[in-house]
Amino acid sequence: MLVAVSLTACTGFLNVKPYDTMGEEDLFAKQEGFEKLLNGIYVELACDALYGQTLSCEMLEVMSGQCDIGADPSIWGNYIDLEQRNFSSAYWRSRLDNTWDKAYALILNCNTLLQKMEEHRSVLTEEAFNTIRGEALALRALLHMDLCRLFGPVYKVNPTATSIPYVTLPDRKVQPLLPANEVMGLVVRDLKEAEQLLTHDPIRSTTDHLTATEGVSGSKFMSYRTLRLNFFAVQALLARAYHWTSAYAGPTQESDKAEAIRYAKAVLEAGPKHFPWVRPERVIGSPVQPDRIFASEIVFALTSTQRGRMFKENHDPNHAPRPVLRLPSALVAMPYFGGAEYGGSPDDYRFVAQWKKQGSEYYCYKYADLPNTASIENTLVPMIRVSEMLLILADLPNKKTERPEIGHWVNQLRLHRGVEQMDEATYAPRYLRYEIVRELWGEGQVFYFHKRNYDPLLRTFDPITTVTSASQKLYVVPLPDTEAEARK
Repeated sequence: MLVAVSLTACTGFLNVKPYDTMGEEDLFAKQEGFEKLLNGIYVELACDALYGQTLSCEMLEVMSGQCDIGADPSIWGNYIDLEQRNFSSAYWRSRLDNTWDKAYALILNCNTLLQKMEEHRSVLTEEAFNTIRGEALALRALLHMDLCRLFGPVYKVNPTATSIPYVTLPDRKVQPLLPANEVMGLVVRDLKEAEQLLTHDPIRSTTDHLTATEGVSGSKFMSYRTLRLNFFAVQALLARAYHWTSAYAGPTQESDKAEAIRYAKAVLEAGPKHFPWVRPERVIGSPVQPDRIFASEIVFALTSTQRGRMFKENHDPNHAPRPVLRLPSALVAMPYFGGAEYGGSPDDYRFVAQWKKQGSEYYCYKYADLPNTASIENTLVPMIRVSEMLLILADLPNKKTERPEIGHWVNQLRLHRGVEQMDEATYAPRYLRYEIVRELWGEGQVFYFHKRNYDPLLRTFDPITTVTSASQKLYVVPLPDTEAEARK
């Protein structure tokens, strides 16, 4: 009856009953049924095919060029293919199918939820209706936007090129492939409606603690707003969307930039109260419970009790000889966390909290289990953080003529990372690319920043930069086999 998506593969803080064990009458007779359906979508977002691995700490990081991929095909074969953009292998065809299918299955569940809300509106309070509809629209927009950024064209080069379907109905009929600019227009439309619906989000009247909204309005469903697409998370997604579309030098570029600036600044203004910068004592001086992901700064996160697997299966040095993804040691040493002239520093909170050296290599411990594995911080998978808003603001100015403005916004971030300010007058655009890697490595966003700007990918640092030139092959992922077959 409902779109078939199993909820047994992933676990989280939400207690979800599988949809296929609930009849429609049972599911939609009470508000609780709608809450369960929405909760289930959040849970599934943390699966391996989506943000539990593929679109966060693994596939997209290899595609960003920021992983040291070995040459032994018996160990690294699949990742060698990925680095070379060989998507014709059976392994990567299957992986892309899984990501596409899972994302659209969840989009269909969002659409089912939205439709059924209208049919059974009488069982929902006004607060619940606005919240559930707002979050469902935002989830639909998030998934479409990431599919468009991954499978769609380089927007800066050709925003009208064919990209993906934008599905708004709860059925499996094949929908037309839309130009990327039309997809992004629909993303913005959904997000702006979500922003209006979430105007009275309880997060707006609470303090900055992750769990401060627990018990608001007497409903557990309205608690832990940072773990949902809350009002500020929707604004952050709008900043991300307008940042993406403003890459194209067309008639809407300046208005898109203005909207990206407006929304990024709105989130930053909310930051001191709701998403405060990590306290130094949480990351330096051997804290008992180190905050490796800077939890207080997260605007929206998923939660999964299986998060430790992201580290163990992708970044743990003890995973060898199986593939272990890490930054090339030469890039860690120079320019990312060494060489003050490039903004690097071994005192950087991100280096101290997230990277450990074993032998001659550096390994990312961002997702490693904390001593207190029962803490909510040990389950968080960052989706949007307040620092991304500063990076967006730094990425919008003209790279040739507005260097001081770029440096200004980066320095606002560096102020909270324990490193010296850089000379804004001489700030080089490539330094911003280094800052993006320092801040967002392992979260799936580095690739998108590079694709947005159609940048070359940094491979080594001698200190002469060795790069892979930007190309369509580097950045455009072919549509999965399942989608191609459906269109025959």
